[in-house]
Amino acid sequence: MTNKNTSQMLMSSKTLLLILSTITLTSIVAIPNSAFAQGITESTAVASEEASSKDPITLINEIRDLLTQANNQYVAGDHVSAAETVRIAYLDHYEFLEGPLAALDPALMEATEILIREDLVAAMESNSSVAVVQDLINTINTNLDQAELLFQQA
Repeated sequence: MTNKNTSQMLMSSKTLLLILSTITLTSIVAIPNSAFAQGITESTAVASEEASSKDPITLINEIRDLLTQANNQYVAGDHVSAAETVRIAYLDHYEFLEGPLAALDPALMEATEILIREDLVAAMESNSSVAVVQDLINTINTNLDQAELLFQQA
């Protein structure tokens, strides 16, 4: 095979690859709400769907469990995993609690959201002391206790 033929084959392969890449990207953009386009794995999408069908008390207990797990990770020095666990608690559980809680106590919903999504994650990412992280988790748990009482009374 001559150098000219080899060059032509390489160009054809690169062109084909470019066309396939364009088609794939166009497909993803054309379906903006697909889990893949949003960077969501199938297991995360399934977990989120399951969480949305749970009652508020179950969601609260799962958030507490994840906060305990995040605390243990943080104490062990795994700050990155701890922050990720808090994000999971927020996105896969608290997000589904927000609507029902806002209907009962919008201020409590907002305060707890900020504590979890912003304050606790920021404290972990900035390597705050264990005491600071535990104080934030205790405050969140106190808010979750109040939320649980509201749901039990509703």
